[in-house]
Amino acid sequence: MMRTHSGFTLIELMIVVFIASILAALAIPAYRDHMLRARLPEASSQLSILGLRMEQIYQDQHSYGTAGVCAVGLPAANHFSYTCTVPTDGQSYLLTASGAASSDMSAFTFTLDQAGNAKTTSMPSGWGTSPVNCWVTKRGGAC
Repeated sequence: MMRTHSGFTLIELMIVVFIASILAALAIPAYRDHMLRARLPEASSQLSILGLRMEQIYQDQHSYGTAGVCAVGLPAANHFSYTCTVPTDGQSYLLTASGAASSDMSAFTFTLDQAGNAKTTSMPSGWGTSPVNCWVTKRGGAC
């Protein structure tokens, strides 16, 4: 009576490992890009909300702030940190969302001013050339 052995050969296992490594090499960069794009709306939505609040304050006080201090509180940083610059006359502002230094968003910087001008002032290499007169949301500089 003959015994039959079942299982995988070393060649078959090597082929599976090779195919899995090719799939991982393609999937990991695509996943990273997807995660970057998923975090970008945080900056644009917070800047829009802050801009709206600044305009509401201007309606009431006829100034965006006093003595160069922004009239609105800035949100807590998650993937972006936010700053507000108001000149001493209080008649303009510049809101900035900068990617947190400790995250993969650190290369992104977005701005919004009192005239509603939205700009991307910095972004990672491969995403396009900055500055761009819109908030870039996709690789290649697409807004």
